[in-house]
Parts: sequence; C-alpha cells; structure tokens
Amino acid sequence: MQSDCQACPLRRDGLCASVADEQLPSWAAIKRPVRTIRAGASLFVEGDENEMVYIVRRGWALASMMHENGRRQVLRFVMPGNLIGFERGPDGDMPCTVEALTDLIVCPMPRHSLMRFCQQVPNVALRMASLLAAETISDWRLLGGLGTRTAAERIARLLLALYNRQRQRTAPDISDVTLPISQVLIADATGLTPVHVCRTLKEMRTAGLLSFAKGHLRVLDWMRLTELAEMNDATAPQPLAKQDVSLPLTNPRDRGRLSQDFRKPLLNSPGVGAIHVMDSSNRSASK
Repeated sequence: MQSDCQACPLRRDGLCASVADEQLPSWAAIKRPVRTIRAGASLFVEGDENEMVYIVRRGWALASMMHENGRRQVLRFVMPGNLIGFERGPDGDMPCTVEALTDLIVCPMPRHSLMRFCQQVPNVALRMASLLAAETISDWRLLGGLGTRTAAERIARLLLALYNRQRQRTAPDISDVTLPISQVLIADATGLTPVHVCRTLKEMRTAGLLSFAKGHLRVLDWMRLTELAEMNDATAPQPLAKQDVSLPLTNPRDRGRLSQDFRKPLLNSPGVGAIHVMDSSNRSASK
C-alpha cells in the first residue's frame, strides 16, 4: 500500500518539506510500500548491495561499522525525518550497518528514482544536500572529539546532542526525555568501555549535571553541562533556564568558576567523587 504523503506526520519535516503540494503525486509515485523493521533487526548491513534510500517515518535506528579488532563504532543515531542509505562506498556497497533500536517505519525509494526526481525538482536536491551536510557536520562534532576529549566531555556532548534533537521533536521546554539507548551504545559511540561509561555517568549524576538511567535522561544543570560539552550555543528549555536551588551552587555568578572546578577532578581523575564540585563552604560543612 502506498503511503499517504499528505497525511504523513513528516509532511512538513525533513526532505518531504521541500516537496510542494502539487508535486506530491509524483513524489508518492517513486516510493515503495512503507516498511516496518522490528527493534533489533537490520535495515541493511555493512557490505550489502542496496539500491534503496529510506526516509525514517517513525522510530530510532543507529548506523555503525565494525573495526578490525571486532569493536563496533556507532556513527549516528537516526530519528524520524532522517534520510538513510544514500551513502555508498566506492564499490557501491553500503559502508555501514543500520539497525533498528525501536520498531522502525521507513519509506523506501529507489536511488535512481530519487536522483531523477531531484533533477526535475532542484529545490528537493538542494534540501537533500543541506540535510546531509548538517548530519555530516553533526557527526564530525561527535566523532572528531573522540581522540581529544575526556570521557565526561564525550558523554556530555553525545547526550546533550540527542537531548536537543529529541526535545525538538516532542516539546521544546522539557527537562526529561526518553532515549532508547543503553550504556553499551553510549560506549560504542564514544570509544569508551561500558564500565567507564557507567562510572562517569555516576560521577556526573553526583556532581549534579545529569541523570541517565534505563534510557531516561534528565538534565540537572544546563549551564554547566553545555559548558562541559562545549555546546554553549544550545538553547536552554524554559524550565532549565531558571536556577535549580537543589544544586550545590546557589550563586549564579559562580557557575563559570564551578564548571572549571568540576572539569579538573572529574575529567582528569577517574573515580573522584562529588566533593570536588562543592565550594569551600560546602566542603567544610561536609566534613
């Protein structure tokens, strides 16, 4: 059954947003029937021949590749509206594996049909190039820091990026989001071991930065977390823009100083506890 593009929840999102209403019949004609991929199954595997390009309509997926040492590197987390399968290696094979994290609904279309449509409708081609470029830049920012950032910085950057993407799709002013990922996936995305991820998340929770458990992420201190992740241009949700009096720091003017105090012990001394996040008066009170 052909998908109903006009009634699709992604009609005004992603690549489909660049298709004018009068072009919808031609757009729908190049698509194949909607597919459902169950959680844990693969849409395609690294090295496969694949002539289809997919628009994610619902669900989450991850793109990954295997290193020669047998470890997996997560390259990208895929959400509704994302285009996957367009990239191909020089030999025409798929350079990565895409696996469904949740039940995934995709709209397939043959690559050659999409390219022909883009030739006829240049604004769709421009939109696709813009979306792919934005995804590439986002991937660079996450992957480019694996060799230069500490464990806490990598985790903060990854979770904050996913948090921003998720709340844009749900509600912009929320402090809690559900992410269908595990500590193992965080490890595979940041080049760490699951044990290291577990320890660092505990330290970040104790420090009052964030809480992540069973796929549920809550940002506790937006300002310090964005500074740690070096994502100070991110827009804070309204509830988080106000100071949380339950956090160790109560003077907003001291937040920059506290962030630097946090960086030294947590990022350079694995296993150090939250005592280093407190100011001098709090340290005295804790003794």
